[in-house]
Amino acid sequence: MTTIMSLDNNYNVIAYHLEKRLDLSSIRSLFPKLSLIKREHTFLLYQREENSFIYIKDYGSVVFFNCDELFSTRVIHKILEEEVKLKHLPFESYKVNLGASTDVDFGSVTVQEINVDTIHIVCLNLAQSVALMNYVNKTSDLHDKTLVYSKQLEQTGNFKLSKKKMSKFIGRTMNLKNNIAEDLFVFETPEVAWNTKELSELDYKLRDELDVIKRHQGIVNSLNVIKENLDLFRDILNHKYSSMLEWIIIILILLEVVKMFF
Repeated sequence: MTTIMSLDNNYNVIAYHLEKRLDLSSIRSLFPKLSLIKREHTFLLYQREENSFIYIKDYGSVVFFNCDELFSTRVIHKILEEEVKLKHLPFESYKVNLGASTDVDFGSVTVQEINVDTIHIVCLNLAQSVALMNYVNKTSDLHDKTLVYSKQLEQTGNFKLSKKKMSKFIGRTMNLKNNIAEDLFVFETPEVAWNTKELSELDYKLRDELDVIKRHQGIVNSLNVIKENLDLFRDILNHKYSSMLEWIIIILILLEVVKMFF
């Protein structure tokens, strides 16, 4: 049975995405003074103080439960082995409150009691949400760049894109799709969510409020559209190169004929 924590009524929770996969075995050696209260092959949950926790997910999300900004900055710098400004990272923040019933509203979560399992569910959902935010940003960037070439094609009947650059675009799109499939299990629900009705309700309401599944589907659909556009551009480029080769062959044949004539 999970031990109930003695917490106050209002706590800040903020999740950051570090835009890289994390080696959890290496990270464990970075924080020997913190108490590791829960771990699996995909996450670590540390307790800093009685009411302060850190949740680290292997796909690059770090969630701070009731931690000050200075401490959060130090932890992220230690993980990345470089200094970064937290405001430049994808982040999402929520408030966790104690109340008579479980409820999730915009920017806040109300629970009947706060314990390790509650913290796990809140942190996991925020970790998934901020990872999705990172993928949404990258997908939007790819979409904006392909849109430029689509407009060129519409206005001039041509586009300025080399075959090499096209291959890089396709590679970035496929890598992004693979990363989402490998790193982000949007349907992942912790086993503890099924332990009690309250935990199951909390997980369901958080997932619904954060639009985890819908946002994931939106990213996949956008990547499919981008891939279709790039495949079309590639076909046009291949046709253009084929036509150029045909003309080169025709010219060479004509030169050979002229040479034989003279």
